[in-house]
Amino acid sequence: MSGKVAFLYATFPRPTETFVRRELKALGDQGFHPVVHSIWKGKSRWEGIRIHRFRLFKLCTLCFWIPFWAFLKPRAFVEILSVLWSRPCPNLQNWNETFLGLGFALVEASAFKREGYSLLHAVWATMPATAALGISKLTDIPFSMGAHAYDVFRHGGDWLLSLKFEEASLVRTTSDSSARRISQMGVDSGRVKLIRRGLGHWPQRDSFERVSASRLELLSVGRLVEKKGYFQQLELACLLEAEGLPFRLRIIGSGPLGRLLEKESHRMGLEEKVFFLGARNEERTRAAFLECDVFLFTGVVAKNGDRDGIPNVIPEALSAGCLVLTSNMAGASEAIEDGVSGYSLDPENLGPWVSLLGEFHLAPEKFRPLREAACARAREAFDVRRTAREMRAEFDKLAN
Repeated sequence: MSGKVAFLYATFPRPTETFVRRELKALGDQGFHPVVHSIWKGKSRWEGIRIHRFRLFKLCTLCFWIPFWAFLKPRAFVEILSVLWSRPCPNLQNWNETFLGLGFALVEASAFKREGYSLLHAVWATMPATAALGISKLTDIPFSMGAHAYDVFRHGGDWLLSLKFEEASLVRTTSDSSARRISQMGVDSGRVKLIRRGLGHWPQRDSFERVSASRLELLSVGRLVEKKGYFQQLELACLLEAEGLPFRLRIIGSGPLGRLLEKESHRMGLEEKVFFLGARNEERTRAAFLECDVFLFTGVVAKNGDRDGIPNVIPEALSAGCLVLTSNMAGASEAIEDGVSGYSLDPENLGPWVSLLGEFHLAPEKFRPLREAACARAREAFDVRRTAREMRAEFDKLAN
């Protein structure tokens, strides 16, 4: 690669954003070393990589940079402000992210130009892409961006998303459902690149026998938010209890619905069946996949339109040889081949979920070929080395 590329993150590294860390490391293993910028806090170094952390006190210099760039690039100001004025801000969080991203762009654009970057890549479509858009408008450095289900479905996307899509040289996404949505928003198909999220760890399951002879070991992992469908999981647990199926459901994750879900679980009399374990680190979560028989994902479309593309946890569950039962809503079921490496089911109709779990309880050996196929599917579709090769090929084209 002849060009110099900057990667823009909101916060790097962030414990929950495992796939972006894996991708950065895999790119480095292939000899591609972007300059990493973290806009909101983060660490100064990670895995030997220097992280350029933005110092918020620099925003005090906006009193200089705003008139400076307004004089040099008045059209950029008019274009961005006209978009902001044309529609209401989706929410307070997006307000803060938008103006921090624009403030970063105004303060850092001159330095980015001096550094001689050939390409800016915003890992997320929110604050990082706002910063990349602003710098691009001020310096004419092209930019690419990531855009995932959260970015394009929740409240119809962020405040400046339409302008970002119009200006970006490339929009990377990770699911077919998100790619279709991005195309519907006016981005031509040639600029939309579907590159799956990748795994770099391949666990070895000792046996495909049931973990416990006395009960089904069920697992779910994710933030405790509406789109994950955890209330549906509690209903499923009630149905399993009514059927007399012995089970334990462990839920790893934290979030705003935590207390409400625990309260509902107790109301349903599930306190001895369903266990909320809170957030766990990557190593302990990996171990949990090998300690369960079945992984459940019951994602739904939230009231604000938010939904999942392919959650990282589904490929992780596949790679660990779990029997994966996943929602058929949004992009989650893209991770599997229905009936071959997992099952795609309607979270609003829990009867088939109960039937499959009952069948698995009685004859787990029948599902061994499917679980072995799940392991193979993970390696075939979600290897981070392939992901990194695909990403690098696109960056090579844009930065040269």
